[in-house]
Amino acid sequence: MTATLRDDLAALRALSAELMDLERIGELLSWDQETMMPPHGTPYRAAQRTTLDGLAHQRLTAPAVKELLDRLAWPASDPQSPLSEVERALVREMRRDYERAAKLPEALVRDLARATSEGVETWRRARQQARWPVFAGDLERIVALKRREAELLGYTDTPYDALLDLYEPGVTTRALVPLFEHLRTETVRLLDRLKQAREQPDRSVLEQPYDSRLQWTFIETVLRTIGFNFEAGRLDRSTHPFATSLGPGDVRLTARLHERDLSVGLFGAIHEAGHGLYEQGIDPELARTTLGRAASLGIHESQSRLWENFIGRSLPFWQYFLPPLRDLFPIQLYERRLAEFVRAINVVRPSLIRVEADEVTYNLHIILRFDIERRLIEGQVQVRDLPDLWNALMQEYLGLVPPNDRDGVLQDIHWALGLFGYFPTYTLGNIYAAQLWTALRRTYPDLDSRLAAGEFGLVLGWLREHIHRYGRLYWPVELIQRATGEAPTPVYLVRYLNEKFGSLYGLAPVGAA
Repeated sequence: MTATLRDDLAALRALSAELMDLERIGELLSWDQETMMPPHGTPYRAAQRTTLDGLAHQRLTAPAVKELLDRLAWPASDPQSPLSEVERALVREMRRDYERAAKLPEALVRDLARATSEGVETWRRARQQARWPVFAGDLERIVALKRREAELLGYTDTPYDALLDLYEPGVTTRALVPLFEHLRTETVRLLDRLKQAREQPDRSVLEQPYDSRLQWTFIETVLRTIGFNFEAGRLDRSTHPFATSLGPGDVRLTARLHERDLSVGLFGAIHEAGHGLYEQGIDPELARTTLGRAASLGIHESQSRLWENFIGRSLPFWQYFLPPLRDLFPIQLYERRLAEFVRAINVVRPSLIRVEADEVTYNLHIILRFDIERRLIEGQVQVRDLPDLWNALMQEYLGLVPPNDRDGVLQDIHWALGLFGYFPTYTLGNIYAAQLWTALRRTYPDLDSRLAAGEFGLVLGWLREHIHRYGRLYWPVELIQRATGEAPTPVYLVRYLNEKFGSLYGLAPVGAA
């Protein structure tokens, strides 16, 4: 490798580190806004985010950056390339970041930062008051800016594709529509079978008074046991549970407790811990580069869903954790059998709230949001139409109508943050998770007995080896291919849901006489 090439690589690494530092500072500001910032701090935080995002955009789109990337441009398949696999990936992802940013004027970047920072606060106020008009004006501004962003980024079929690609490289609306329709059909079919079960599970064991302080104690115990490192992370409360990473050594989780529903805080925290375990497991050598992120949001979601549902709602998990939970809540759980508790945490019941939805109906919540936001970005519907459209689709998909906007169109923070194109990654995460779970069980045929004994490090070690450490080194399809031996497919998710809930509800296997 020539001295010039070494100098160029060093310059690219330094630029990537600086940009990642700016991004992490922005993450810290967002975490603070959600957990600690007083309400009157909103205009100041909006100005700070605007300045920060503008600086990052200036740095990434400087003419010298393109010149640097052009000098480092080696065909990925060139056997004569002097670059290592990591170096080639760094050049690839920095070029992708540069080309995307170069299409967006700094003024638009600053306007989006300000609009979303202010929008979060009006969304929060609107949600508290259950009044859509409080937020509608800010959302109109955000949607207009996102439509402009999509036009500048470019697309082939629909502007929504330009936004999808920000979160899941290569995914298109054309591919998602039939996939989601297939899942919707299979979900409805399974729901119909579950409704016909003679014995319906009872979740009343979860709907009792559960002291929030003791809930918090148990949640921290669970998170430590499955491998979340509290020396490299923390857990706080927020209105909307989320995970933020400032690097593998500083991962912030939040949770929301409910004193009359044990499942809300517990499974929400396990879900966010799945995200946190991923962030803590990224190779530290990649951390201060653009490769130090998750491969995609779908891959990220696969980790949270795997821990929350495939493990956290399983019989082996509660063979280990029900005794200590019973010690904390003896009155509520003294006479409750293990099988009864597991059935309770897996009740299938259409609900209004996405983050509290069961495994079977969850994808219907995602398909609803996908249908709404792509039509909104495409201009088929307007912001003022959203409450009525939301309620109509909730009735069509889940047979429910929200009693107010708080439990309906205002329940998620994503649109206030400008995260259009984000929601589909949740269902993609379910698909990836089912495929990873199948591969993991093939590797460890005795996995159930080992989980029942508390050997959660077995799962974490496998995920560290096959997913976490790579960060953004590989794109989602290649990463899943490497981990499981085949390209992503929904087959395993459909099979898992039918087998698990068919068993819990005492149904005959699909296709049985």
